[in-house]
Amino acid sequence: MLTQTQLVRPPLAPDPTSGSLTGSGPDRQVSAPTPTIEELAAATQVQRITRSVVQASLEVLGGSRPLQQLAEWLDPPSYERLQLRANLVRSLNRGASTGRPDHLLHRNVSVRSVRICRITETVYEASAVACENHRARAVALRLERRRGHWRVTALEIG
Repeated sequence: MLTQTQLVRPPLAPDPTSGSLTGSGPDRQVSAPTPTIEELAAATQVQRITRSVVQASLEVLGGSRPLQQLAEWLDPPSYERLQLRANLVRSLNRGASTGRPDHLLHRNVSVRSVRICRITETVYEASAVACENHRARAVALRLERRRGHWRVTALEIG
């Protein structure tokens, strides 16, 4: 006859050495699956695209790059929002005296870090930190694979 203590299994607890969840036996170990070569290639590609799109988007806002160069990477709503924001930035820079020359705003952009998160096989979300002359900016993106091509479907520049 089984007693109550024999029926109750200990709860899963984090293993401090591996970060995985372990229990009382070998059948209780839970770990993340190893990514395949295709998943690693997709992640690397998404990271490169993110870095390029962030760099180019901030250069568009600064007026040093034409927006048309991003047409193949941005979906129509994201493209229109970036175009509207670039026009707004240019009109504000012309009318305001910020104490800085207009040609220095959004210049010398360098992308410092990129982080990606896989949502599904065809959807990734990414964040990046980009530094300019006088400030750092956070950028968030959502990339979706459509017909074998990665496109940015959401772009938020802080």
